[in-house]
Amino acid sequence: MRRRALLAALAFPGLAPALARAAAAEGVPADGRLRFSVLRKGREIGTHALQFSGTPDALEVRIDVSMAIGIGPITLFRYRHTGVERHRGGQFAELETTTDNDGESLRVTARREGAQVVVRTAKAGEKLYPATALPLTHWNRACMAAPLFNPQDGMPMDLQVAPLGPSRVALANGAEVPATRFALTGEATLDDWYDANAVWTALRAVVKDGSVLEYRRLA
Repeated sequence: MRRRALLAALAFPGLAPALARAAAAEGVPADGRLRFSVLRKGREIGTHALQFSGTPDALEVRIDVSMAIGIGPITLFRYRHTGVERHRGGQFAELETTTDNDGESLRVTARREGAQVVVRTAKAGEKLYPATALPLTHWNRACMAAPLFNPQDGMPMDLQVAPLGPSRVALANGAEVPATRFALTGEATLDDWYDANAVWTALRAVVKDGSVLEYRRLA
């Protein structure tokens, strides 16, 4: 499995009023939560969860990704990625992430400062991106039309995005739902799907060893 993961970019049910306000923002599910089963070669290897809170003018997204690949009781690869992404006034404001990529520790902070986004990492130092840049955290469909950087390592992403139009995609329970597909190619090969409300619905990515990662949304 590719060591530099392609996956670069969670309120509780009792917080219904806050979630209702957050859900008014494009791409935010009505209950303020998204959770995916992550499959490799048809077997579940982890989960990817997002929790949304706040309002459309002050939106916070908490990200939690956990994956492990092994043979029997032996773990061959482990990945953990957590982060907080914030938007203010409908624009990306900041991101903080921590990643354990099979023993490699990475930390990223990114903040929109005036006419640029400033990204800082211990490994690569400081990088400056245009104010329109976004982390590829996938849930935000605006990523399909913006300069992108990797939320895991802070590096720019050389990707071309092509909208492929309406299709159908499988959920974790086997049901198929309509969704619009986008193909991303270049340094990575992956597809993202979004439903009629611009809510992230599925992902499919080809990794370096040729295997396929699939995200199937949990109802």
